[in-house]
Amino acid sequence: EEESVNDDLRQKILDIICKEWPTPDGYLLGFDIYERLRSQGVEVTHDAVNTVLSGLATSGRITLTLAAGDGPSPGGAVIHDIEDDLCE
Repeated sequence: EEESVNDDLRQKILDIICKEWPTPDGYLLGFDIYERLRSQGVEVTHDAVNTVLSGLATSGRITLTLAAGDGPSPGGAVIHDIEDDLCE
């Protein structure tokens, strides 16, 4: 049961990344993804977003830094790069 929720969120997050990338700044904040999800009416926490992003980074799909607490946003997840085929 839990898995499908994560898969659903993962897909939503990928959709947002692919819509936003490439960004003018060359990076994408986890906070912006969170805000975008909330504006779509998705019930989500910063932790949930960071968990999905961490998973994508671990599997080599995106390049991510996670700053503890005092990053550019709550949780401080920053996407620096994505795999070319991530959005195919």
